[in-house]
This record gives sequence, structure tokens and C-alpha cells, in this order.
Amino acid sequence: MKRMILINVLVVFIVGVVGVSAQSPAPKIDSNSMVFVESSEFGQALSAAMLKKKVPLLVTTNREQAKLFIEETSKADKEGAAERVTKVLAFGAFAGSGKSYEASVTLTNTDGIVLWAHNAKKSDVRRAAEDVAERLEEHMKRQARNR
Repeated sequence: MKRMILINVLVVFIVGVVGVSAQSPAPKIDSNSMVFVESSEFGQALSAAMLKKKVPLLVTTNREQAKLFIEETSKADKEGAAERVTKVLAFGAFAGSGKSYEASVTLTNTDGIVLWAHNAKKSDVRRAAEDVAERLEEHMKRQARNR
């Protein structure tokens, strides 16, 4: 009985290992691919940040030319008056601005496969866009090193 259980455990382990090793590698983001970025306040800031940070992708305004697509959801929050007063009383000059901007971004290919995603929460839209651009550039550099 113990021998049969041991054999079953070994079979399950071997099948699991073979199944994991048989999976195809994650799709790579090719440098100089055309990427379409949605036309929104954050999308425009992200396009500018990608150029500023020298992300190795070509931003296009023509969706039909693109091989990659950046989609985002974003929102700006401002503290309520009571929350702001409490922070100023507690932290004085170190209370911060009371504003935050959050953006969630996905990069997909033409098949709809998500190649990369990131969530940024910063004090304004520009900083959030720059954070996303920096993380995308870092991801692409890591991919290039691992090829």
C-alpha cells in the first residue's frame, strides 16, 4: 500500500515537472515596436515620458500601425478638508500636498496577450507617467539581458 502511494506521488511529481517545463516562454517586447497609447490626459503624459526616458518603443497615434497597445485606467484623488486639517496638525510642514494620482497600465500585443502591467501611485499625472515609463524601460532591459 505504501509502495503504491509512493509510486502515485512520483508519477504526479514527474507529470507536474514535465508540464511546467513544456510551457512556452512568455512573449517578449521587441525594441522599436510600434505602440499605440490611448489619447487621454495620462496617455499624453505617458507618451512624453516614454520619449523623455528613451523607452525603446515607437509611439504612434495610428492604432492600425501598432503592434502593441497601452491601455490605462487612472484617477486623481484629493484629500477631504477634515483629512487635510488632521494631517497638517499632525505633521505640520511635512503633511504633503494632499493630492495623489493613480494609474494602472497594461501593454498588450495584437492577440490581446498582456506582456506587461504596472500600477503607479504618485502625487501628479506627470510623476505617475514617468514612473510607468521607467518601469517599462527597466523591464525591457531585463528582457534583453535574459535573451
